[in-house]
Amino acid sequence: MHSVRFTPPYTLFDPSSAHRSVGPVSGFAQPVPLCARGSRHPFLSLQTFSRTEDEMAIFGKKHVLTLAAGTTAAALLAASAPSAMASGDARGSQPPRKLNILMSNDDGQQGPFIRALQRALKAAGHDVVIVAPATDQSGKGTGINATPGSIVKASEVEPGIWSVEGTPADSVSFALANVYQDRKPDLVVTGINPGQNIGATTNHSGTVGASITAAEKGIPAVAFSAEYSTADPRNPFPQMAQAMAFATQLVNRLAATAPKNKPLLPAHTTLNVNYPAKPTGKVEMTNVGEAEFLAVSYVKDPSCDTCYKLNLGLASGVHEPVRNADTTAIGKGSVSISMLDGDWTVPGWQWGQQVRLLDGIGVQLRLSGLKA
Repeated sequence: MHSVRFTPPYTLFDPSSAHRSVGPVSGFAQPVPLCARGSRHPFLSLQTFSRTEDEMAIFGKKHVLTLAAGTTAAALLAASAPSAMASGDARGSQPPRKLNILMSNDDGQQGPFIRALQRALKAAGHDVVIVAPATDQSGKGTGINATPGSIVKASEVEPGIWSVEGTPADSVSFALANVYQDRKPDLVVTGINPGQNIGATTNHSGTVGASITAAEKGIPAVAFSAEYSTADPRNPFPQMAQAMAFATQLVNRLAATAPKNKPLLPAHTTLNVNYPAKPTGKVEMTNVGEAEFLAVSYVKDPSCDTCYKLNLGLASGVHEPVRNADTTAIGKGSVSISMLDGDWTVPGWQWGQQVRLLDGIGVQLRLSGLKA
């Protein structure tokens, strides 16, 4: 096995102890210089990869690391997306294979947008089943029923559409245990949510929470949301048809570029995709921001002495401290794509953290060229 060395202050685990594969980039044995843009840390130098399917685990802060060598990027691109280059449409308008897709949301199975996206994905040639909450569960995050012996009511209200009396996470969990008990889906798609799930709101989104639940169980997932437009209160989502087309395009791209007989995304990851109200056509790979764009207030309500009415609005003049943030991309009219893994550990807190450097680079290369 070849050695892998990083300059201090980073330390490296023995790659043979890692339990996950780097996938299509394994076997690339050229020197790969890496740099942490905008960071105080020294230049990182990765001397060589192992030729086995090992994954590196490094310690320290999770910086956005980019490949500095053009030849390296080209080699990774060729390795990670061979089927896309060979297909008639690299942007994925013609799916190379039919996927079994589970859909869910936090607005309820009766929501018009989840049903419209189901029709679009079916028209693209995929098998799609909706298993979603019976009622609006917005803001429920990753909340799940963990009470032993409790009753969960679920029924197939229409062919291919299930209603679950529970949270988005409950719906996905029930679907994987019952609806898909014989064969797991290739992909879980959540949304399209009417309203952006970016910045701090990402933590509380039921749309994102459902996709994280799937990722926890080893199923690739993508959460789709569309930005709320304040231009016309009568039509707050004028871009929804474009968002549907983009969602279908992205799913097809994942199908086109996945290694044969391999999952569509790296293990235990999900994509959080937000479509802007006024798209410019640009697609950006982003970090989850920290800005809170929702303004919350509790106003005394005359209905009772202890009653307060919850009011939600859009905050103004919010500063975003995170570079390349999803909030910034949406503000510029770009589609935002963030890769999540559900790990809330503060970077550098303890030995053993895995930085998904190769996972992130591989997925970004596979999605390159997408247009909004």
